[in-house]
Amino acid sequence: MRNIIFILTIVFAASFASASVRDGERLFERKCNACHSLERSLSAVKDLEEWKRTTKRMARRSEGFIADNEAETIAEYLAGRYEVIKVEKIEKEVDKESEEISKIERHEIFNFKKVKVNQFIEPSKCGECHSEIYKQWSGSMHSKAFIDPLWRAATKLFFKEATTSEQILEMKACVKCHTPLGFRSHSITSPKDDYDKLAKLPAQGIFCNWCHNISEVKHIGDAGYEVEPGGGIDDPSTMLGPFKDSTSDFHPSKYSELHTKSEFCGLCHNVSHVANKMPIELTYDEWKNSPYNTGNPETTVNCQDCHMRQRPGIPSTGKTERPDNSGKACEQGPDRKHIWTHYFVGANAVITKLLGSDTNAHMAVERLKNAADLELIKGGSYRRNELSYINVKVINSGAGHYLPTGLTMVRQMWLDVKITDARGKIILKSGSLDKNGEIDKDAVLYYTQLGNEKGEPVINVALADRILYDHRIPPKGYVIERYAFNIPSDAISPLNIEVALKYRSASQPLTRALLGESAPEIPVIDMVSLIDKIEF
Repeated sequence: MRNIIFILTIVFAASFASASVRDGERLFERKCNACHSLERSLSAVKDLEEWKRTTKRMARRSEGFIADNEAETIAEYLAGRYEVIKVEKIEKEVDKESEEISKIERHEIFNFKKVKVNQFIEPSKCGECHSEIYKQWSGSMHSKAFIDPLWRAATKLFFKEATTSEQILEMKACVKCHTPLGFRSHSITSPKDDYDKLAKLPAQGIFCNWCHNISEVKHIGDAGYEVEPGGGIDDPSTMLGPFKDSTSDFHPSKYSELHTKSEFCGLCHNVSHVANKMPIELTYDEWKNSPYNTGNPETTVNCQDCHMRQRPGIPSTGKTERPDNSGKACEQGPDRKHIWTHYFVGANAVITKLLGSDTNAHMAVERLKNAADLELIKGGSYRRNELSYINVKVINSGAGHYLPTGLTMVRQMWLDVKITDARGKIILKSGSLDKNGEIDKDAVLYYTQLGNEKGEPVINVALADRILYDHRIPPKGYVIERYAFNIPSDAISPLNIEVALKYRSASQPLTRALLGESAPEIPVIDMVSLIDKIEF
């Protein structure tokens, strides 16, 4: 608004002085081309005082051809012309800014029903009756979606690097998913806002009364849903869930088949770039196109069948048993054959532990250790002074999506291979960490590399518009990695082969860059390992 008032003031002043401007223009055209071209003066940018000094100097040199009062009128014309140019520039900048804002606000990510924070109920209130589920959720990554310090630091940095409306839109979408109530109540709109000023309830990320109010699917992915809130604690909304016989004295209840299917998870766990639609995370699609989705409801293994059956000591992956979890969903409710758990930890053993959820952090490790298998394939002969090979088969035996999944340019899964002879002499080494926590550059990593419009690798999702590289392992699939080495003449048989598939939620250097001195040590987890020998 201040810019608009400023523009109107300048325009009004310019209009008021239009007669003087015309006089100055005529004098300029008649007097100032005697010694030089008019274009020379028109290309110069000076304020009024500078032009007065210039025209006064020119008047002295003209030996009476330009009178002092004419010099002053010419100066006012030229300075006024500069003001008009400045006004036009400001108008264009304001118009461009308004156009960019309008373009952003018209985008489909804002196409949702606006809600109010006071229409929802604090999770702690839910915990009064659903204490065990509330305890599980409290340690989950859903509860930490907005307070995750790595996410906060990354989105703040990425937003600063975003310059176009398309890039800014993408960063707004980060907030839309990590604090859906904050975004849809217009309490927060982008990483530019002060995260610490968000109210307590929306800052709790993906909470009970939000998920159990999702009532309409608009499209899979990118938070393509609507919620049907109530009137807060005094007028609770209908809670949607997996039981057909649920009743409550506190809130209405209703069965929702959606909440038992992978499509529910896919509402958020398929992510594409808001502007250019480039896929960023396709965890749901990875499951949908996998052997776990048989097309038969009786045999299909949904996301919930692994992630909502897991509890301490029971990782519930594709390669383990996934037993029922008998108990009560509510203290006053009936005993049930199975209660869906709400630990929601995935593979994140870092943020869970950093924010005090040791149980959930340990469960992340358990899940990782039951996600994959390794197999050593020996081939050819093994003789001194000859080039030899081993093949390592990496099998995704436990995940219903690719390994790894999600933001895999941040998450790291790689092979650590070491071959030594009987005396311990190193024959081959790949995948070790240096003193700074960097992975050996020749290691085999499993990840997706995003690129910008110039084809350059980027980690900032806002700047990305293409996938440069994708080397990961599909559900129930495998890859075979070949390692070549020479057995030296003084090597002593047998060769000792050590292979480990390792994982960490983010690289140590990236974590330090984002969090500085407060950066935690990122644990490296051995998902699976093998030891073998080769006689030669």
